[in-house]
Amino acid sequence: MKETGESQPEAAPTDGAMSFLAHLAELRTRLIKAFLGAATAWAVAWNFVDAILDFLLRPVLAALPPGQGLVYTGLEDAFLLTFKISLWSGALLASPWWFYQVWAFVAPALNPAEKKAVPRLAAMSTFLLAGGAAFAYYLAFPLTFKFFLTFSSEAMLPLPAADRYCSLAMGLILAFALAFQLPLVLMLLGRLGLVSRESLRRFRRYAVLVAFLTGALLTPPDVTSQVALAVVLLLLYELSIFLVGRR
Repeated sequence: MKETGESQPEAAPTDGAMSFLAHLAELRTRLIKAFLGAATAWAVAWNFVDAILDFLLRPVLAALPPGQGLVYTGLEDAFLLTFKISLWSGALLASPWWFYQVWAFVAPALNPAEKKAVPRLAAMSTFLLAGGAAFAYYLAFPLTFKFFLTFSSEAMLPLPAADRYCSLAMGLILAFALAFQLPLVLMLLGRLGLVSRESLRRFRRYAVLVAFLTGALLTPPDVTSQVALAVVLLLLYELSIFLVGRR
């Protein structure tokens, strides 16, 4: 006799699909929060852009002859420069918030040891980032601008353009801020077992060449800033040798 109730095939589990959709929803939420944080930071920077510009222009104004300022040639240049500075400052201001959103997204996948290490690494990265920016502003800026102005004469008066100066200043700040991340990068490579204290010591002679090549590529074409960045990289490399392998 034929059975009346035939067993139906079980539905395929949907845990994986739901997990994937949940991750997409979480990623969308984090991206929206990151965008809202960036917009808020930009609005704050826009309201203080005059003070930011005054701070950014202070080193070059100190190097120029008394009473001389920067110029712009296009009617829209001043507005575009103000807009660019506010965006750049807003991105810098929002960077901790962006990092937090990344951390909140990946934290569930980390083990307890990694969760404890991430805040320390974030604090170290922020400290090195600020140190690189401060080094560029207080040391590299005056040396670089004085070097360029030594080529001026009565026949060639310096009339620096505001937009070109700010691009140069932001490029220097970014170059030194990234260079100061070297100890953190080498520490992470050491944790992964890709480098060791002994291998870094053996590579020291080549690090000198790499440091000066990096200084030449990341800084303007003046010897002062190139040597300054190269020396900083070498000092950071020596610090990395000390830190790699420590717990």
